[in-house]
Order: sequence, then C-alpha cells, then structure tokens
Amino acid sequence: MAAWTDDESRRLRDLHADGRSLHSIAEEMGRSKRTISVWAGKLGLSWDRSGTAKAAQAKHVDNKARRAALEERLLVEADKVLDQMWKPALVFSFGGTDNEYNEHILDRPTFGDQKAIMQTASTALNAANKLHDLNTGHDAEGVVSVLAEVHAAIIAMADDDPDEPPTPTDEELDAEEEGQ
Repeated sequence: MAAWTDDESRRLRDLHADGRSLHSIAEEMGRSKRTISVWAGKLGLSWDRSGTAKAAQAKHVDNKARRAALEERLLVEADKVLDQMWKPALVFSFGGTDNEYNEHILDRPTFGDQKAIMQTASTALNAANKLHDLNTGHDAEGVVSVLAEVHAAIIAMADDDPDEPPTPTDEELDAEEEGQ
C-alpha cells in the first residue's frame, strides 16, 4: 500500500473530530484499523472508551441478573418435577387385535419413570448450581457446559403434563436405535 501522506493525516484529524469510530475511519480511508490506530497515536488522537466500558459493564450486570432469574426458575422446576415422584401416575397402552386403549392409575410413577424424574431434577439442579457458581465467579471454565445443561434441563421440563410420559432425550433415542 502507498505511504502515509499529509493529506491523510489531515483527513484522519477531521474524521476523528467528527466523532467517527476507528472502524468507520479505516473503512472510509481504505486503510487497515491498525494503520489508522498507529497514525492516530502519532497524531495524538485517541478514542474515548469509557462509554464502551460502561456499556459492557451494564451488559455484564444484565446478564448476571438473567442468570440469577434462570437459576431461580430451574430450582422451581426441579421442585415441581420432584413432587411428581409421589403423586398418582397414569399409565396407558394401545394393544390387542383392535389396538385398544387401556389406562391405569398407579399410586406413584413406575421405577423407570421415577428414575427419569430424578434425572430431570438432577439436571435442573446441576444447571442451577453452575449458574450460581458462574454468578459468584466460580468455575469460569464451565460456561459452555452450563449452557448445554440449561438447554437439556429446559427440554426435559418442557412437558409440564405429569400424566404424559417424559419425552426421551436424543441420547436415549440413539441408545434405543443402537440396541435394535
């Protein structure tokens, strides 16, 4: 690229004085942001980042509040799911030559359903705990896994109807296909 000129220095000063961003100036002048930044430094120009820092801090606070609200929701949902362990449960089937519908009310869910209930509650509680750790500054490396577990917990709790059997997870469906 061509050498930096005095005209470019004047233009850089003018665009900076107009309040243009580094990115915008670089794009307009057809130079890299690094080149503009270096020459701005040589000319004694800088961009005030206090607004950016304040916006980033506000976003951080908002995200922390959202994580706390999500943590609370996960705990409430875990309570609801655990309550299903000891409530009557409807079991049903279709069968026979006429594909007849049959149903029965059990005193409590089957052991398999109780296991699924415990797994769902455990997933929600683990996700809530990880969100709590994230909000308090613990376990910063687990951010990605927290999101995955929150997603799994939401999917697991999407069906609020206790009379319906739990929706199988992708892993359970994959394991079932492998067993066939």
